[in-house]
Amino acid sequence: MTRGHGWRKYWASTLGSALTVAQVVLWILWGFGDVTWLAYAGLALWWTGVVFAWLPIVQFKRRGGVAAGAQYVHTTVLVDTGIYAIVRHPQFLSWPMFSVALMLIVQRSTVVALGLASMALVLWDFRDADAEGVQKFGDAYRDYMRRVPGWNPVAGVWRCVRRREE
Repeated sequence: MTRGHGWRKYWASTLGSALTVAQVVLWILWGFGDVTWLAYAGLALWWTGVVFAWLPIVQFKRRGGVAAGAQYVHTTVLVDTGIYAIVRHPQFLSWPMFSVALMLIVQRSTVVALGLASMALVLWDFRDADAEGVQKFGDAYRDYMRRVPGWNPVAGVWRCVRRREE
């Protein structure tokens, strides 16, 4: 069961996103932290997050049966290929990736605190995402949930490799 419409349905993610934006502002103001290899690891994670944030838009428009002119989230077909064969919710995953990346890049306690709060808020809303999938696609989505983890890309890649070997 979902909790409403628009931004209010995902109020926690909206607030979590605002906290991530605050992290970005602090990155701009404070720059990179002192531990160079952590900053580079953060940048690598940042760009991985960009892929997880934008690839679903392209994939839903191409394979999700989205009507011309409609927003990419208005799919009519369950997409379980590409990035959706690795994790069910790549965009939900991208926000914690951004938060952790910013913690590694800036290396200040304020940025870490904002990032932890942001991740907790996004997790709060994550619990409704699968319920919406089941409501929309029924048993096909339940099967998808059994095959593909919600947002553990390591387990998702491992499962993909195992499925291909079978």
